Amino acid sequence: MLVRTGGTTMEQSLANVTQVAFSAEMLEQLAHETQESAASLRTAFQRAVPVVVQALAGRVSGPDGPEAVWKLSREAYGASVLEPMATANHESWVQRGESLMRGLLGETYHFTALRLATAAGLSQAAAERVLSAAAVATLGVIGEHSQEQHLTPPTLAEWLTREGSTLHESMLTDTGQPVLTTAGQGPPAATGPVTAGPWAAVGGGQAYTPAAAPLAPNRPLVRWQWGALLLAAVVLGYLFGNRPGSLFGRGEVSLAPPTPVISAAAANANTAATGGRYDAASGNYIYDTGQPIILRLADGTTQKVGANSTENRLFTFLADPAIQVDSVNRTKGWINFDRVYFEPGATTLTDESFMQLRNVASILKTFPTAVVKLGGYTDSTGNPLKNFQLSETRAQTAMLAMAGMGIDMNRIQAKGYGGKYFITPNATPEGRALNRRISIRVIKK
Repeated sequence: MLVRTGGTTMEQSLANVTQVAFSAEMLEQLAHETQESAASLRTAFQRAVPVVVQALAGRVSGPDGPEAVWKLSREAYGASVLEPMATANHESWVQRGESLMRGLLGETYHFTALRLATAAGLSQAAAERVLSAAAVATLGVIGEHSQEQHLTPPTLAEWLTREGSTLHESMLTDTGQPVLTTAGQGPPAATGPVTAGPWAAVGGGQAYTPAAAPLAPNRPLVRWQWGALLLAAVVLGYLFGNRPGSLFGRGEVSLAPPTPVISAAAANANTAATGGRYDAASGNYIYDTGQPIILRLADGTTQKVGANSTENRLFTFLADPAIQVDSVNRTKGWINFDRVYFEPGATTLTDESFMQLRNVASILKTFPTAVVKLGGYTDSTGNPLKNFQLSETRAQTAMLAMAGMGIDMNRIQAKGYGGKYFITPNATPEGRALNRRISIRVIKK
């Protein structure tokens, strides 16, 4: 992880920065409050911090975001949140941290805490407390950096955006192990421990698990290590789907012009023709989702997606009364997910898949009468029966993931089709990658 300071380049690991930010004394206080082990809490904290940074980095790119983050972080730094506080002030900031995370994560708050709890072996209540602590500590880090560098709200946002291009994105696997993912590349050389958050970059890639770092209590504060913490989620921030219009509420966002929904086969042919590429490292087809746009949903939340993305096409279908469900020809109206992938030959969703499933779930929540069907497909290699079973289980896995995000099971159907409805010849790796897909079709508006 590279941090540029006044023309000097420094390399720091996110884990080391996190350990410096959260002292052993603060960890023991958290252990006392939650009645959990300090080791488990440290593990959870290291994974929670990128989630917080991801949300704040995403928020700073939105309307009024720089001003809101700048102001709150200055307040946190002024309150010395990274040092022991009086009980009243401590409880006040605990509550503010919880409110912040609930506001930033919205309906995914409990789902994120559940994944964090599972990864670290904590109760969900303790995981939510860790999220709050991570939010407060991160705000203190931002505030210190902002004050030391005399950053205005715009320059803070510019700094985060400019530095983001130097980073690899962190993520949290379902097993709770930290990994580092680089789109289209192999794993970078490990420079130290890497902490994690819940979502990975579009496209996936090779992954590795670095060795765990020993706890380093009572280390002195290294000021420029604070900057590295902020940088870790800039790219992830741009991918952060649902975010309110203000730090603790919702604001106005422009709605992107709609794009038409076409058949599944035509959609893939169009995607391949207008861009996209085969990623040999992951075995996936990386779709070009088009120019970034902002979708504003009926509940006030927003999504930053591509004009040709699954989200925009689904939203257009549901929102446009002129587009009706074809109840006769059921091969029409399928929309391919462009960022939902599975581990090779398995039924385990990759971590980047959850972001798009979450976006789609959020869209469906704003159209409460809509019913959808998920279709699973494979390429034509291997045993046809096993391919059918694989596609069936993958479709059900995606369905259950969306159900876990708050969608009533009565509103989602799942069906596997194996390699039956291929959209392009299976003769090349690119063609096979295109045929391996999950699609969605609205069957009732």
